Amino acid sequence: MIFLDNASTTKVYDKAIEAMDKIYREDYFNPSATYKGGREALSHITKARETIASYLSVKKDEIYFTSCATESNNWVLNNAFKNKKGNIVISCGEHACVYETAKNLASKGLDVRFAPINEDGTVNVAELLKLVDDKTNLVSVIHVSNETGVINDLATISKKVKSKSPKTLIHSDGVQAFMKTNTNLMRLGVDFYSISGHKIGAPKGVGVLFIKSGIHIAPYIYGGGQEKNMRSGTENVAGISALGVASQCYKELYNLTTIEANYNLLLSEIKSIDGVEIIGNTENNSKLIVCASINGVRAETLQSIMADSGVYIGRGSACSSAHSGNRVLSAMGIPDSKIAGAIRISLSPQTTQEEIITATNVLKENINKLRGYQIG
Repeated sequence: MIFLDNASTTKVYDKAIEAMDKIYREDYFNPSATYKGGREALSHITKARETIASYLSVKKDEIYFTSCATESNNWVLNNAFKNKKGNIVISCGEHACVYETAKNLASKGLDVRFAPINEDGTVNVAELLKLVDDKTNLVSVIHVSNETGVINDLATISKKVKSKSPKTLIHSDGVQAFMKTNTNLMRLGVDFYSISGHKIGAPKGVGVLFIKSGIHIAPYIYGGGQEKNMRSGTENVAGISALGVASQCYKELYNLTTIEANYNLLLSEIKSIDGVEIIGNTENNSKLIVCASINGVRAETLQSIMADSGVYIGRGSACSSAHSGNRVLSAMGIPDSKIAGAIRISLSPQTTQEEIITATNVLKENINKLRGYQIG
């Protein structure tokens, strides 16, 4: 099997599994307990918090653990502002958990403004700034597109938004960016940043929200007062520990030279197929995601027969691939006829060139079968 849908999820690292196993078998105590076992369980959370904070160049007290990035994003959009008469601005390139939450807020009467994205997949900064005024509570812009891998210039966006409206808070969904591009949050100038564990070799069910010191946000879950009274509920000690371990594993395995070589090889192989159009900016990119439209082929059919051939690819965000169309690609100006054939191939630090060559050969064979003729 060759797995090339790493933007949807990733295989859990062995070291992360070992960390979880130790906690499940030995350090299974409640981290809120004051006896020795509880303190030991709490130490796993503390260590993970310190690790994540170091990779974001922030203070450990600014890291809050959640169940997933969807929860983190919902927390910010629903609770990060007091002025209900103000407005929020998000980009049209956001993941569904941001976009749909914003739509829900709009349905309740909040002034929600949607900034367009460019043909290359980046947010249109000039148009976004036109939507920002002195009543803008929050601006949310995804760091790396989950559809195309295109990187938004958060540092520039944050600086320009703050210059126009100093009190406006900046949030970014960093799910496809964490450990894969520059995530020095002090340099990026954001107030909130969301992370998901299962995109970097940690298990599903654990995420992070960075909240900049001094920023007020209402608690998301009330109860026993965990996470400094901000996100109550007994912590997922095993998952949190595994996230810290997985981030270390990802850092050790990530080699930019190898990543770029693999990305360029994948691009070259896909471009060699007749009737293929690459979608999104391939230079300003995480170099881990390739989005391409295959003329004359329906993506869901191709994805299915690729899986039957032992190669797993995506066709856009896993959260939305069950639905027809693709909101983000449409916002980029891609016509429906091309969206119907759009696939997403996403790599990991462990992906090899041999896997890429084998997978793209299988891709070419299956495309030709679907088009009704054979190779050769």
